[in-house]
Amino acid sequence: MSNLRRNHLPSIGMPLGMKDGVAKPTDAYYGMLPKWQLIDDLMGGTLRMREAGRTWLPMEDRETAHNYDNRLQRSYLYGAFKDTIQKLSAKPFSKPVATSGDLPEQMQDMIDNIDYRKRDLTQFARLIFEDGLKYGVGHVLVDFPMTGGNLSLGAERAYGIRPYLCRIAPRDLIAWKTERQADGSEKLIQIRFIERRTEYVEGEGQFGEEVNEYIRVIEPKRWELWKKQADSEEYFKVDEGVHSFDGVPLATFYTAQDDYMTANPPLEDLAWLNLAHWQSLSDQRNILRFARIGILFASGLDEEEIEQGVTVGASQLISSTNPEAKLQYVEHSGRAIGAGEDDLKRLEDRMEVLGLQPLVQTTGNNTATGRAMDEARTHSNIQSWIRGLENTLQTAFEHASEWIGGTLPDDFAIDIFNDFGVSLSATDDVKALITMKQAGLIQHQTFLDEIKRRGIIADQIDAQDEIEAIGEEALADMEALALQVPIEEDEGDDE
Repeated sequence: MSNLRRNHLPSIGMPLGMKDGVAKPTDAYYGMLPKWQLIDDLMGGTLRMREAGRTWLPMEDRETAHNYDNRLQRSYLYGAFKDTIQKLSAKPFSKPVATSGDLPEQMQDMIDNIDYRKRDLTQFARLIFEDGLKYGVGHVLVDFPMTGGNLSLGAERAYGIRPYLCRIAPRDLIAWKTERQADGSEKLIQIRFIERRTEYVEGEGQFGEEVNEYIRVIEPKRWELWKKQADSEEYFKVDEGVHSFDGVPLATFYTAQDDYMTANPPLEDLAWLNLAHWQSLSDQRNILRFARIGILFASGLDEEEIEQGVTVGASQLISSTNPEAKLQYVEHSGRAIGAGEDDLKRLEDRMEVLGLQPLVQTTGNNTATGRAMDEARTHSNIQSWIRGLENTLQTAFEHASEWIGGTLPDDFAIDIFNDFGVSLSATDDVKALITMKQAGLIQHQTFLDEIKRRGIIADQIDAQDEIEAIGEEALADMEALALQVPIEEDEGDDE
């Protein structure tokens, strides 16, 4: 991210530690982190969940570290949460974001290259929307190329220098300060956020590079940049300067706002269900490993016979001097496997329902008659979120216009596609389909085909591809294997 417009001052090498210094997050930020950690790990897939280890997959009592590691490496993630985020974030942007009205000449090419990274408005808006789906909040910073303060506004326009938008990841915006205004509203007067830069290292050849961490501070009319010391928690101020925007040019998007600059993940319940599935599936794969192997049980052998060992094979004879000696296989009963499969199916069905909830249209009228009569005014959560994103982007464009000394035309508007959702009648259909699937009356592909027919998922989505992508076939193979396990008398620890 470039420096904010438009002058910078000499570097100042004053160290401050994280405890009380520039990198200290606000308490409100700390309050959101625990919920974000699970979401980030689920989005990272199987490898990320394995890296998290005992955080999300506890070690059992008396389980050795070696056995736990083996169990962890056999566990894989059923990516319901990530799949839901991707599908929901794709829906509004299946059509390009539309704008109406004329932008100032200096801002007109922002639509096609909004962040100076060749992203257009549609691609950028989807990034912010996905942040809102995952974390409940997304941030858009309006920045301006640093010109050194040597160009007038007229020269900047002549050279095509303009504001641009930057995404600040919710995890990176670590602190903020506000000031209460006379009308009771909160005004943002400071933000601090992390920047990571890949920089060349002198003395390490042509390709030597390292990733350095910075903290940027933005306040009305001024900014600072602090660099983290290598192998230390201390930061040194390396640059500072002034800019021309009378405020902090940040626009924040919410899907589940808790307070100013804070929010809850709107799909948090789905994330916890996905975690429960991760743990249950790990148990299931572990128990299948033991159920596949019969345990050889011997009784009545004397010490000498035990020391000689038992060789089992087609051409081997096993004998004992004790006429009461026994040698037999003990196999798993299989009942625990069936219970585990039932638990996994219930979790998957519940995750499907939660994944559809943001699409379900509701009204303010709670009566059945009122709902039927007021169908035209229904809306879903995702449609409300889209309106919020439109407002956030509108605010960002207003900041950009102010920065170049103008105002955004009254007729300028941003329109994100939102003509979708599950109507109330379709909601009842979906519930009936889920009930039929849970009862085993329809196959998963039939379920997806019927969901597609009701417009809940896009026509171009192939049901079979979806089944393969979410691992349904792998789970079906496990179920088939479980049915083949012999049912015997032992109901020991493996259950």
